[in-house]
Amino acid sequence: MVKNPGPDSTVVILSTADFESEVWTNKQHLASGLISNHRVVYIESLGLRRPTFSRRDLGRIWQKLRRANLKEGPAANRTTNRPEVVRPLVIPFHQFRLVRMLNSILIRSMLKPKLPVPGDSVVYWTFSPLNYGLDSHFGNVVYHSVDLLHTIPGIPTAALLAAEKELVRAAEVVIASSQGVKQHLDSLGAPDVVLWENVASVELFSGTKNDRLRRAIFAGNLTPTKVQAELLLDLAESGVKVALAGPINIDGTPLSGALSSVLNHPFVDYLGNLELAELAVEFSKSKVGLIPYHINEYTAGVFPMKVYEYLASGLSVVSTPLPSLKERQISGLHLADNKEAFIEKVLHELGIFTEEQAEVRTLDASDHSWTRRTEEAERLLTGLLGPHKPERGNI
Repeated sequence: MVKNPGPDSTVVILSTADFESEVWTNKQHLASGLISNHRVVYIESLGLRRPTFSRRDLGRIWQKLRRANLKEGPAANRTTNRPEVVRPLVIPFHQFRLVRMLNSILIRSMLKPKLPVPGDSVVYWTFSPLNYGLDSHFGNVVYHSVDLLHTIPGIPTAALLAAEKELVRAAEVVIASSQGVKQHLDSLGAPDVVLWENVASVELFSGTKNDRLRRAIFAGNLTPTKVQAELLLDLAESGVKVALAGPINIDGTPLSGALSSVLNHPFVDYLGNLELAELAVEFSKSKVGLIPYHINEYTAGVFPMKVYEYLASGLSVVSTPLPSLKERQISGLHLADNKEAFIEKVLHELGIFTEEQAEVRTLDASDHSWTRRTEEAERLLTGLLGPHKPERGNI
């Protein structure tokens, strides 16, 4: 067990997602993992993506306005395994210089007073490269990049990259979630980037057992900018029973015709958006986990968290050839370069599945847990919270 840096230590996390987001990723898992040893303040997303006029985006904006500048107090912390959540109010059109100036004023006047006083026992851990100088408010800064955010449609690319270039040189520690993200950070001049590939709640997924169906499953955001709906449709057309779980079009893009056809296919069972425990049950009923992602500029930096969720559940994994996966030798993971190879590999893995092989995959995945990642984070924090460091200034 990693030594607690101190009962008064605080970690301030600037996320790119709300704490109650439909799908948890690194930000929420890290915040929850650190609560037992630290006070954790979780700043929700600054809304980097330009909103559309979709019902989802308009609803999200209304919720932001309704809850703006509210904060869940310390009582929400350790006793309930929740961080103190701060909900900032900013204008989500960061590509405009005037808007960025207004946002800087909003952050200074509304957000800064709700943050801990800077000191040697406080660490600022940001997942957002565009943070309006919050990094200069703290003496200990970690930049944790888990996506190539600048490639996402609707993101203010120029403003984000300019901010990221400054942040990687100012941060004491820079972390990347994949080789693709690491290469990007290296190109910006970040020294000594730490590679932390995505992990999973392997204890939960490995501890759930059920009789298995002859089916494949995909869990994640069902958005056409990321998921090859046509590939899923062809898989179902080949006679493979497919289960799907996750939110639809969480990025605000409209439902594509291909995805609509997938959801209505008789061989496809849409399970909705599930809690992790529910997802573990569905994985334990399946034999193959699917990663049918597009190969594009954005996915060049993606190391899917579901890789180790699938493997911990004993599933064989079939994926399109994501760069982050091509560079890794992971037992139980199979890459397919085209549609025909993908379908053939899924059919093959369904046909040869055994529980003995599943147990081996589960064991191999055990080293890639959030428990171990939290221990790594604790070691990092112990190093940062050791010797006295001068303040960098204030925003």
